[in-house]
Amino acid sequence: MRPPKAPAIRILFLARYAPQEPDYVCHAFAGDGGYPAYYHRVWRTLTQLGYPVITTRSCHALLGTPGNIDLVFSLYNRMPINNPEVFVASMCEFLRVPCVGARPNTRALAEDKWFAKLAAKAIGIPVTDGAVYATAADLATPPSFPGPYFVKNRFGAASEGVSADSIQDDWAGAARVAADLMARGMAVLVEGFAPGIDITVPVLGGTPPLMLGVVRPRSDRAGAIITEDLKRNDPLGYEMFRPDDALRTSLDADVAALWTAAGPMDYLRLDYRFDPATGRRVFLEFNICCHIGRSGAICLAAGEWGLSQADVLGHVVEYSLRRQAGLREARAWVS
Repeated sequence: MRPPKAPAIRILFLARYAPQEPDYVCHAFAGDGGYPAYYHRVWRTLTQLGYPVITTRSCHALLGTPGNIDLVFSLYNRMPINNPEVFVASMCEFLRVPCVGARPNTRALAEDKWFAKLAAKAIGIPVTDGAVYATAADLATPPSFPGPYFVKNRFGAASEGVSADSIQDDWAGAARVAADLMARGMAVLVEGFAPGIDITVPVLGGTPPLMLGVVRPRSDRAGAIITEDLKRNDPLGYEMFRPDDALRTSLDADVAALWTAAGPMDYLRLDYRFDPATGRRVFLEFNICCHIGRSGAICLAAGEWGLSQADVLGHVVEYSLRRQAGLREARAWVS
């Protein structure tokens, strides 16, 4: 699905370090890895596709969009509020402005790794054991399952809070790591550690959705885990993973089940741990509006189909518009 030769769709591109007029220069920002360059390339590709694109670094700009913008393309998923990934989708729903991603309720499900696990289990997708911890007092009670444990942020993007210490053999160590995350203001999800490797399944929205393939994020960390520093700076990148027929069939079924339960979505990834020795897969989470850069999992897998980043972005925009056709007329205005 590609845009027309002269698309009239007006896009508001929202990102923390979006390039800005008049020169749209890509600036470097210490501590944010390649994100500014990534945002700049997405903006440039959207404009090269012919879309009129307005850029902003402020969510307040949304309040001026009704009537002036046809679609919000937001990559702004980190801000100092709880569950920031849901904010933009919810605001656009209120303003009745189409927004790339999914409806707010689906965004909320995806951004809560515990709720996502419960939903996946309910629709037949295998998951690891898990338990949630919100306060230091809660840590006096260990999970009902034995270690080794994997301790991570219940919410958050870019593997925030995941480090080499996230894997712990016993509860004493896991509780210590959990307490450290709580001190950083995080709610904690403790899982049974699943041996193997990380794999991710990129999907583009469609009827039916298009599973692009299976990708392995590279890791040189103990347990082959993806830590926060690896995710932010991406020094090792991704590679295609060739599943056997049994795994491919299972992943296809997972995508269909998740889509039936939570779709439609414009683009997403399903993340797993997979043990090549046993063939066991366990679902970890799904990510909406995830990294869509040229070197990321989605574009790498799309390349196997002969699709460029421009093809992917054009498809996402056009599918998103079709998905939300009639949004402005669907309900009376909320005063």
